[in-house]
Amino acid sequence: MSTKQKSLIYFFRIITFIIILLLSFDLYAGIWEDFSAPVHYDDSQKVLLIGASATLITVLFKNTFEKKMQNDLQEDRPFCCHLTDPGNKYLQILPNIFYTIGFGFDFYFNSNEESKRRAIGMTKATIYSDLITEILKRSANEKRPNGGGLSFPSGHTTSAFAFASFVASEHPWYIGIPAYVMASYVGFCRMHDNHHYLHDVMAGATIGMSYGISLSLNSKNNENPKSALLLSPTEEFRGLALRYSLKF
Repeated sequence: MSTKQKSLIYFFRIITFIIILLLSFDLYAGIWEDFSAPVHYDDSQKVLLIGASATLITVLFKNTFEKKMQNDLQEDRPFCCHLTDPGNKYLQILPNIFYTIGFGFDFYFNSNEESKRRAIGMTKATIYSDLITEILKRSANEKRPNGGGLSFPSGHTTSAFAFASFVASEHPWYIGIPAYVMASYVGFCRMHDNHHYLHDVMAGATIGMSYGISLSLNSKNNENPKSALLLSPTEEFRGLALRYSLKF
């Protein structure tokens, strides 16, 4: 990944982080409620338990099964580099952004409260899961299989599964299943190109899914948030304005 692409990804992360800080002033659902959402719902608790257990088991066999699998994958290289480019460069955050913007504009033009709820929910799911991943990365400071640092967990996989699980929770199965396929493809690309081990990807998927599922449920339980932040056209469509509203 080039320096320009990395800078673009970090720019989007900073922007979404600022958005979540503003959204956190919501009087109806506070920061802690959203941050701790994965432990409040049965479905997300199951994801955390199963995902954490599977990750731990994989770590225990890291020096045998996992490294052998990683080496075999590097020798076989079933995909050429061009087939893994989307998973490594674009699909980890752009679907989240387009989903949020799309439903945000639907709310602006059609006053659809359901679209506003989904736009805010996707933003929160992406940012909170990404925040947890970044904290764990710097705490573990594990080496990547290619020799780099900050391997555990996989940030690309976290964002991709936050998107997929939120979409699957909000939309019919024929939309949710392709979203999960896309997220799995991102995780595979990270291993295929020697950026992450299997346990990095599994941990990222666990974090992303737990937040996607729980924050979808959280947003449905708090259907009338008292704050909103939206990017919307100005008069006569001559520009864009960032609008934030807070109801007392």
